[in-house]
Amino acid sequence: MNAGWDRWTPVNAAAIAAHLVGGAGVLAANKGRVVSQQGVASMTVTKLVLTGAALAATGYSRLLGRKVAAQPDVPVTSGTTPAESTPPEVADAQQQLRILQWVIPALTGAILVVNSFAGEQQRSSEAARGVLQRLGKN
Repeated sequence: MNAGWDRWTPVNAAAIAAHLVGGAGVLAANKGRVVSQQGVASMTVTKLVLTGAALAATGYSRLLGRKVAAQPDVPVTSGTTPAESTPPEVADAQQQLRILQWVIPALTGAILVVNSFAGEQQRSSEAARGVLQRLGKN
């Protein structure tokens, strides 16, 4: 199991890098909207926070996975379920991994929801309304 995750790590790292580069490009292209359209700045901050949390959870799960992989001859029930005789440090890492296996997709799903909302904000009618609302507040 550990060998599979080790082979997957470069692919995961490349996907993260592509996401960050793409996100930076989208942000640069939309910097005018972030400043002028009401709601875009808060959506952008939300997306950045969710992305940071997802990246932190992914990185932490990798560290936990390495902790589990460092002791390959430890008895376990599965990758995230310790056996009764599993050493406490490995069992603790597995229990945290069990939680993270749900947290990471939940954060990723939340990012998709925010991206959908961001797409709706880019409609010309929404952009015009957002700019007018921002002007009305100033």
